[in-house]
Amino acid sequence: MIALRFFVATLAAAVLASCATTAPRHTGNPPVLAKLEAMGVDSRTYAKIANHRILDFGDILGLLKKGVPSPVILTYIQSTHAPYTLTDDQLNQLMNAGASADLVNYLGKSVGFFEATERSQTGGQGKWRTDPFFADPYYMGVGPFPYAWPDEWYDQNWIAGVF
Repeated sequence: MIALRFFVATLAAAVLASCATTAPRHTGNPPVLAKLEAMGVDSRTYAKIANHRILDFGDILGLLKKGVPSPVILTYIQSTHAPYTLTDDQLNQLMNAGASADLVNYLGKSVGFFEATERSQTGGQGKWRTDPFFADPYYMGVGPFPYAWPDEWYDQNWIAGVF
């Protein structure tokens, strides 16, 4: 019995020690925001990004035309959990503007992922279709989930590799 108590105490100490060494979430604005501002990104698009909002087709196309790397755009739109329903013509415009295959692939499949997820979780249409965070391009209220900047946006090595 003493051996069992010792084992449980040791296990509890190990768990607590591992929690104490977990890196805290990033605080403050990521360095990528300053880079986007320096690149002359449209002020409306920048405001959306700075306020964790959904980007529309025009925003994404504008970012590409300003030379913003596809991995930056991709990590941001993934962080917003937004489904995109772009036409083939829009996807072609993005490719012609320099979008990577990964970005175009994500944009072409994201709505399918969200629809499959909502069907398996709810058996029908999910709330994201009517939530103003996703449905209203001018919505600036609280999002339906706690937002966190992409971790890559704080990684100086990643930033140096994409810009």
